[in-house]
Amino acid sequence: MKKKRFTKQKLITLGVLLVLGAAACVVLLLVPPGSPHAKWLPKCMFHQLTGLYCPGCGATRALSAMLHGDLKSSLHNNLLLFPLLALIAVLIVKPEISLKRPVAITIVAVVLLFTILRNIPVAPFTYLAPIPLH
Repeated sequence: MKKKRFTKQKLITLGVLLVLGAAACVVLLLVPPGSPHAKWLPKCMFHQLTGLYCPGCGATRALSAMLHGDLKSSLHNNLLLFPLLALIAVLIVKPEISLKRPVAITIVAVVLLFTILRNIPVAPFTYLAPIPLH
């Protein structure tokens, strides 16, 4: 018996995520972070409380920079964003992969290592920290 590749629920979930993602991209194209009109964008609570960068710090600016064609700023703001987005896409299509212990351990280890390294205030690790807003 052949296994169904995409169920109706998966297609609906993918459709909703694509629409929400596209809407977020349009907003970031029109209102880039750091602009006077972007005061409503949420700030990282972890960074506000600790002064340290979490693995997601700079992700909004990275996505905005990428949408505006600035690859260098995008990668500087959050080097891990695009590999994680690709991983999320794979896990939506094949969620059983996330149940494999080595995969889960690798993901957690990479995210933790990235978080630790981007908070070391010495070059070259400072290049992993997001670009400060004006």
